[in-house]
Amino acid sequence: MPKTLEDFKKQFPKAWTAYEQLRSACDKEGPLDAKTAELIKIGISTALQHEGGVVAHISQARKAGASNAEIYHAILLATGLAGFPVVLSGVATAKKYLGA
Repeated sequence: MPKTLEDFKKQFPKAWTAYEQLRSACDKEGPLDAKTAELIKIGISTALQHEGGVVAHISQARKAGASNAEIYHAILLATGLAGFPVVLSGVATAKKYLGA
C-alpha cells in the first residue's frame, strides 16, 4: 500500500473507516458480481487517469476471476468517454502490472 495512503489512514482513522464502510456498502448494494464491479472500476480509474486505481482494481479483478482480455476490454471501453491518449496510458499501466 502506498505510503501516502498509510499516512492518511493513521492521521484520519475515522474518515478512512467511514470511506471503507461506504465503499463496501456500494459494492454490496446491487446485483453486480465482484468481477463485473472491479472491471467497471478499472474503466473509471482509466478515465480519471488514476494509475493507482487502475493497478488496485486490476488486482481485485484478477482475484475475482477476470482474465487479461477482460481487463484490457474494460480499459478500451473508456476510449469514447475519456479519449484515446487516456486509454493508451491505461493500457501501459496494465502492461506494467500484468506483464502482458
